[in-house]
Amino acid sequence: MRLDIEGKHMTLAPHLMGWIAERLQDLNTSYDDICEARVTFMQQGRRDAVCIDLLLVGKSLHVTRRGATPDAAVDAAFRVIQRQLCDVRPALRARTSLSITQKPTRAPV
Repeated sequence: MRLDIEGKHMTLAPHLMGWIAERLQDLNTSYDDICEARVTFMQQGRRDAVCIDLLLVGKSLHVTRRGATPDAAVDAAFRVIQRQLCDVRPALRARTSLSITQKPTRAPV
């Protein structure tokens, strides 16, 4: 999985970047379906916001959440992205297994 973490007009704490990387790795561990993850931090008014974009095999997910702190914003975003992954993964697996079983076979030569 390719991972990009950035802060727009703000500096991110190293512990937060490490925690995000670990959390994404945990979400990807048993499925290995996340190709790319982009996490962007920004200020929206007086609140911190985080945007998480995930590119999966055949699907993309996008979540933006705000919080009083960067930690609170990223925690809220991960709760939503985890629910979305639970909803999307069964359909993706069904579609993938269906396409594997329906591949045409060649006639013997």
